[in-house]
Amino acid sequence: MSAQGKFVVKTFKILLFTIAAALLLMSAVRYLPWHGGVKTPTPAPSKVVILDDDEKAWLKAHEPVRIAFDGHFPPYSFIDQGGHIKGIAYDTIKLISEKLDIDFEIDQRTLWSDIYPAALDKEVDVIATMVNRPERKFQFEFTKPYVFKSLVIVTHKNNQQIKDRSGLAGKTVALVENYQYSLRVLEEFPSITPYYVDSMRDALVAIETRQADAAIIFFATSYYLQNKHQFSQIKFTSFYDHNSANESIAVRSDWPILAGILQKGLDAISPAEKQAINDKWYAPTKLPVDYETIAKVVISLLLISLALLIWIGQMKRKNRRITLTRNKLQQANEELNSLKQDLENQVSQRTHQLQHSEQKYRSLVENLQDEYFFYRQNPDGVFTYLSPSVTTILGYSIEQFSSHYSQFLTDHPDNAKIGDYTARCLNGEKVPIYQIELYDNEGHKRCLEVLANPLLDDNEQCIGVEGIAHDITLLKQTCARLNWLSYYDDLTGLANRRLFTDRAEQMIALCQRNQEPMALLFLDVDRFKFVNDSLGHAAGDEVLKETAARLKSVVRESDIAARMGGDEFTLILPGADAEAAKIVAKKLQKKFSKPYELNEQQFRLGSSIGIAIFPQHGNDIDTLLQQADDAMYFAKKGKKGFAFCSSDQQHNNNRRLILERDLSKALAQQCYDDTFELKVVYQSKHCARSHQLIGYEALMRWQHPELGEISPVEFIPLAEESGLICELSRWMIRQVCHQAVCWSQTGIDFGKIAINISALELINLELAKNIIEQISAHHARCDWIELEINESALLKTPDIAIKTMEQLTNAGVFIAIDDFGTGYSSLVHMKNLPANYIKIDQSFIHNILHSTTDQAVVHAVIAMSHALHKKVIAEGVETEQQLQFLTDHGCDAVQGYWFSKPVAAQELNTRPAMAETA
Repeated sequence: MSAQGKFVVKTFKILLFTIAAALLLMSAVRYLPWHGGVKTPTPAPSKVVILDDDEKAWLKAHEPVRIAFDGHFPPYSFIDQGGHIKGIAYDTIKLISEKLDIDFEIDQRTLWSDIYPAALDKEVDVIATMVNRPERKFQFEFTKPYVFKSLVIVTHKNNQQIKDRSGLAGKTVALVENYQYSLRVLEEFPSITPYYVDSMRDALVAIETRQADAAIIFFATSYYLQNKHQFSQIKFTSFYDHNSANESIAVRSDWPILAGILQKGLDAISPAEKQAINDKWYAPTKLPVDYETIAKVVISLLLISLALLIWIGQMKRKNRRITLTRNKLQQANEELNSLKQDLENQVSQRTHQLQHSEQKYRSLVENLQDEYFFYRQNPDGVFTYLSPSVTTILGYSIEQFSSHYSQFLTDHPDNAKIGDYTARCLNGEKVPIYQIELYDNEGHKRCLEVLANPLLDDNEQCIGVEGIAHDITLLKQTCARLNWLSYYDDLTGLANRRLFTDRAEQMIALCQRNQEPMALLFLDVDRFKFVNDSLGHAAGDEVLKETAARLKSVVRESDIAARMGGDEFTLILPGADAEAAKIVAKKLQKKFSKPYELNEQQFRLGSSIGIAIFPQHGNDIDTLLQQADDAMYFAKKGKKGFAFCSSDQQHNNNRRLILERDLSKALAQQCYDDTFELKVVYQSKHCARSHQLIGYEALMRWQHPELGEISPVEFIPLAEESGLICELSRWMIRQVCHQAVCWSQTGIDFGKIAINISALELINLELAKNIIEQISAHHARCDWIELEINESALLKTPDIAIKTMEQLTNAGVFIAIDDFGTGYSSLVHMKNLPANYIKIDQSFIHNILHSTTDQAVVHAVIAMSHALHKKVIAEGVETEQQLQFLTDHGCDAVQGYWFSKPVAAQELNTRPAMAETA
């Protein structure tokens, strides 16, 4: 058989196979069970539901749980003739109730329009079936979907116009009012006329009575109602979509723990139990055959087959063309080889001719001037030729350079490669252009760019090196100057905006990694425009240079000073907080208040300084610059000299809302591993005299995933205002107890761990009981824990506070009065307080060596505390002199950066011997 005949037979076979596959597909999809219809051969045993202690306690405190069912949603949930809720959702919830032993109370509302608002108002705790949509995520917590639904198009059996979705355009369509999918149908088909009904049964009635051309309802609901109410004039036309509105259990948003419990219940339902519920309410049924889809599949298969045949034909033609091209290339290659041989012969002849003409070009080489000189070296490195221009460039005679060349080389690293390049040339290799550095006859360094090549004889043997040296000294100096100008200000010598931005971004990253603050100062010279306009630009330039000099006299080596343009300067202070920035700003003000000497006259100009602090005022350089710039204009406008940036009230409100939301979300995660945003760090406390470790203070840190580290000064008051402080404290106590147990089990003697208690918590009469129970629940001991209560908090409810403190101390918990000296506690209250420690606020320690007032306060607090039989601890000790002063005046214990910054528990690897309690 010919090749063409074989191709026709193969094509015919492929077409027959395609048609057979399409017919098989049509017959296979005519009858499908809507939910699979496959029963589990052997019922799987029920899964065990394990609730932790917190979940059990929560259920006990919140039962009964109020649940509502949509009463018009068969077979998922509906009201039977006896007025009872029935259906898949009801049986599922009932099974969860039995597995979890939850007491559900069924709400009497059965209309969706009543149930949904009630759930929003917290009158209903749980809705049995709700679609998890984005706009509902802030009102509800959802389980995973457990009811899966598909929308179908239902028409009168005599309707031949509507065969698929496209046939709905311009028709009257029955839709259930207030159902979410109804709105989506109207958005997709704005030309239809909606016929609103109260239930899906009413939608079927509208089709039966020809009040509507079609209805869009859930498939299972339609099938259930059709069988129950004997709708004989209805047919399924096609699917509208598949699994578009799957139902979950919806729980009120402030009970995320319940959503987790119910999910455990759903997960515990075995496949056999799910099948039993489905078999109760579903039965296999004949689905509508989507003939249009089948037709599309068949046509697609035919088109694919046709395309495949065309492709096969094209490939055969292409192979013939490739073979023809290969033959032509082989012929061309043979012709090229012949041509190559002819050219090689010609080159050999020309080489001899070029050797004869060498003398013609020697005069050209010898006349090279200014930047270039030509040279030749024999295999021993001896110069056999140098063009006269070497004298013009370096100042040496040809004899001097030839004899003492190696002595003129500098110690630049590039010179170490000269021998390697020369050796490679002598081996016949081509080397790249390289640079060398020499001293000229005046002792100045000159940079030469060298192009060297092997020097070959008639037999292609290397007999030396020849090359051209190019003096690029001026070019390199120009490039270096241009490079310097691209990073530094030419007038003042300070960093320019480009270099400042680059260094600032590096400094921000470093400070963020080390969790340190950073200050950015934006400085503007007052009345500079007056000087520049009245005395001229030369005088203005002198002012700018003098300003830069004064700025340099203040900054540290680690600081970054820059001129941003005009009379605007910036200064980065790594590690500086607001107080440190304020000190530098005052120094700068003092420097710039001195008169400028211009044209034998003195002028007082002054400056305006804006200050922004990282990360409080921004996490990137652009934000910090903008904030500092705004603060500078505020300072200039108010003639204040310097000012810190102050954000707009709306910005503060927005940030507050974001932080409140995210703090609540973080706590709702119920996560206590390394991925949790909230962390606990520990700062050591020491005996003042022996310096031995006596315990730690636990401090909270919040590492926001987007905003970075949030200061406790910001989020603790926010937690108090938003009502999250109690939950935050419970988390803190839980973490500290867990850490204490870990240390105890590993043999680390850690003394006592101090935890700060909010003033708002003191008004809770159950506070002491809750804390003691929580310590016990986590297998910790009360005598491991010390609670720090702010002095000012005692003034709000002294009687309740004293009672709470007595209950805690009776249980073994230590009590410390924090920030003592900043409030106005009366001696009567102090005498009656059952506190073990009085803690001196760090504001009195900071300047204790220079302030007689602070010294007097500290001495009085120590004396009074000892008279009341209470110990004293001072916080904020940063220097040895401060420590010595406190020790000399009888302070019992100290803490501060002199001993340790707050660090994570993982960094406390040592096991120090504990001192006796001071």
